[in-house]
Amino acid sequence: MSMTDKQALFALSLIYTPGKAGIDSLMQRYDDPVKLLYALQNDTDEDIPHSFSAAAKAFDFSLTEQIQSYCDERGIVVITRYDMDFPENLLDIDCPPLVLYCLGDKEVLKERSSLTIVGSREATPYSIDVAKYFSRTKAREGHTIISGFARGIDSAAHTGAIEAEGTTVAVLGCGIDYDYPKNSAELKNSIAQKGAVISEYHPLENPAKEYFTIRNRLIAGLSKAVLVVQAGVHSGSINTASHAISQGKDVYCIPPANIFNEIYKGQSVLLRDGAIPAFEPHDIIL
Repeated sequence: MSMTDKQALFALSLIYTPGKAGIDSLMQRYDDPVKLLYALQNDTDEDIPHSFSAAAKAFDFSLTEQIQSYCDERGIVVITRYDMDFPENLLDIDCPPLVLYCLGDKEVLKERSSLTIVGSREATPYSIDVAKYFSRTKAREGHTIISGFARGIDSAAHTGAIEAEGTTVAVLGCGIDYDYPKNSAELKNSIAQKGAVISEYHPLENPAKEYFTIRNRLIAGLSKAVLVVQAGVHSGSINTASHAISQGKDVYCIPPANIFNEIYKGQSVLLRDGAIPAFEPHDIIL
């Protein structure tokens, strides 16, 4: 089967779980996805782990056509790492995605002064208000708001940007057309109207716990800085902040509303480790 580099990348993105350890090093070694796919299918490289070759041999290539057709029908754009539309910010992160699925305006992914706002799913009313306030203000200033579309702080960040008639990008840990969180289609559609909903996973992929951790590198990578509104010590928000630090980004943090409450302990840790306290939106410099 003859194929282009983009088609080979698309196939590789379906064969291997996004963020899979080892695939990026193989991509760097070959720098040609067609040759890599050939090596995987034909055992021409004895340094490639057997599990990688076995997965490539077992793959049904008709799946790429089925998913592409589905995306075309739904208006979902498939952006490969080799496309001009691929956001440059994501080329420098750990294990850049082979493919992104995008519903909405792909141009907003290139915004260089975006702000990521993240926090707890079980957020307090106070933290929800803070997230919306910061999001509305920064969106009115012309900054795109990035978040992970979870309930709580993420949804508040997206909602604040929409209320300000600004742009926002939701980075999912499942397929774009999978209903997660439940009954959130209205917010997803609102985001896509002026911003974008993106994922590394094909449109109908189920969510999995590890997917949300994997996608956090994208949430940090798309923005210039990260704001943590409310976070426990072992939360996904702390993981996102860690990615931002490794990427050389500024990490801002809302000071904890109660230093004795465990739900704010992650913020205390971040501030102790050098995060920049944010008391007002103008404290965040993008």
